Amino acid sequence: MDVEIEKPHVHHGKTGTPWYDLALPIAALFVSFVSIYIAWHHGEVMKELVHQNEKLVEANSLPYLQIDGSNGNGRVTLNATNQGVGPAKIATAEVLVDGRPVQSLQELIHACCAKGKVPGISSSTLEGRMVRSGDNVPYVDFLKAPGNEQQVLAFDRARQAKRITTRLCYCSVFDDCWVAMSTDPTPDPVDRCVPPARPYRE
Repeated sequence: MDVEIEKPHVHHGKTGTPWYDLALPIAALFVSFVSIYIAWHHGEVMKELVHQNEKLVEANSLPYLQIDGSNGNGRVTLNATNQGVGPAKIATAEVLVDGRPVQSLQELIHACCAKGKVPGISSSTLEGRMVRSGDNVPYVDFLKAPGNEQQVLAFDRARQAKRITTRLCYCSVFDDCWVAMSTDPTPDPVDRCVPPARPYRE
């Protein structure tokens, strides 16, 4: 007796409707492209967020050195003040009298104001100093005392006449650098701090 063996029915994934069979792979391809675009766009958004965050952190760490002088309470001072929000590392310092650089406090006083020993004057180191936000560094402090009134007056006149000028190059914690001048309230950005030929070192 012959037994008829039923052959298994194989589904080929076709519905029998031509337009539907064509639409399925196109839809799958479209979904794939959309998924790839979404992933790429998400990556770009994340990169932009990271970049914006880096800029925000950098902006919240920017120093801003201002160089000026003052006359009050019986003393004349030259000051470097960090008015920014981040610390400033002073890489180089240059002080000039009548356009000529001086390298020490004694040379500064002799070039601008007086010869010989002058009492009542002191200075602070600038080069290599870290100035925190809001800090004021009086790098020359001339205190009026008996016997030095004329020298203090001559120093103050030289300061006000801009015969004494200071140039500082400083950097942020991110190694962005600027040059600040006592004759210009706005520091200029530079690629790096170049040591002057005759640096001022107190």
